Amino acid sequence: MSIFKRIGDMTRASLNEVLDRVEDPVIMLNQYLRDMEGEIHEAERTVAKQMASEQMTKQRAEQAAQAAAAREQAAEQALREGNEELARRLLQEKLAADNQAAEFGQRAVELRDHTEHLQGELVRMREEFVALKAKRQELATRAEAAKATKQIAQVSSQPVIHAGGASRGFGRMEEKILQLEAEAAVSRATSGYPSSTGAASAAYVDPATQLKVEEQLEALKNKMNS
Repeated sequence: MSIFKRIGDMTRASLNEVLDRVEDPVIMLNQYLRDMEGEIHEAERTVAKQMASEQMTKQRAEQAAQAAAAREQAAEQALREGNEELARRLLQEKLAADNQAAEFGQRAVELRDHTEHLQGELVRMREEFVALKAKRQELATRAEAAKATKQIAQVSSQPVIHAGGASRGFGRMEEKILQLEAEAAVSRATSGYPSSTGAASAAYVDPATQLKVEEQLEALKNKMNS
């Protein structure tokens, strides 16, 4: 046997050993579980950020509602003091605060719905992770049994029945299916939400707003007279 043939045989043997390790079902299953665990951690961070955004939006809605109530009280006091122009300006600010409160309130509802959706997805991911861990143990046991059968067949000098090939094939195919299921469970994209607009500029009052201010001013006067 020439030296080149011996080197070639050794190279092929080393390459086959590397390929066997790379395609080892247990190694691949462990990697899939590690990947999914990382996806779960990322999903947990996403849910935490979503909950924080929802809470902040609720607080801004409450603050805007409180500001609207304060402006209305101040407008009523201005009317008692005979300062009708100041009452108009305060009522204009009240309307702007009312609009902000409604806007933030609506966005808080949308954020709450999306938070609940993300939490549900996270629960399903965790449940699937637990199920896949149990499945990994089953598949690892089957893989070890198949390896043992193969090793016995290779070292035996007697004719044997090779019954492990189908099991190994099914195991590898099931491994690929598990990977697809894990990827599908964590790859759903989320949609963003439009950012909220600021308060209306105090430099210009449109006719519709001016009409609402006059209506609320008249309502305050009626309230005080009664």
